[in-house]
Amino acid sequence: MALPFTDAQREAIRRKLFESAQRHARFTGVRKTTLDALTADAGISKSSFYKFYETKEQLFLEVARCWEEDIVSAATDTLAESEGQSDKERAAALVYRAFERTHQLGIIRFLREDLPYLSTFIPQPDARSHFMTSASVIYDALRRARIRFTLPDDVVLSVIQLMYLSILNIGDIGENFFPALHALVQGACSRLVA
Repeated sequence: MALPFTDAQREAIRRKLFESAQRHARFTGVRKTTLDALTADAGISKSSFYKFYETKEQLFLEVARCWEEDIVSAATDTLAESEGQSDKERAAALVYRAFERTHQLGIIRFLREDLPYLSTFIPQPDARSHFMTSASVIYDALRRARIRFTLPDDVVLSVIQLMYLSILNIGDIGENFFPALHALVQGACSRLVA
């Protein structure tokens, strides 16, 4: 009979599974990643996987939540750096940094191709719609920063969603993407922020 994992072993295995899932999410894709690949990276059997996660998709959702937290953290750190600037400048810095961090994480393909699939594994429709987009995460960060808007909230969220959709197509736009995004964010914030 196999001995149970120690706490240290459980933590190490969980970390290895998470790191493997991050790598596969970036480069292989969720649907193409097998449980065999994840468990081989962690040095455990497939049956042991279920001691850590109920499904492969739950592991990838945990990765997506971690990336979301990273993006929000980077964006809100920008607020501290923009202390003393106008709300328009602070909002533009936050929004731009969120998209820049999304790109730095290398998760554009994941957001475009895998996150819609993974969202079907989130039971509550409200949670699913929020989790589906970094736009709502960025909007929430702006609200927490007490940024006031000149237009209704649903319009502001839609503008952020449009910018979010543009980053999903960064490869089609090419090397001018970030200068164009910067201009777009600056213009939107000068119009939308009170």
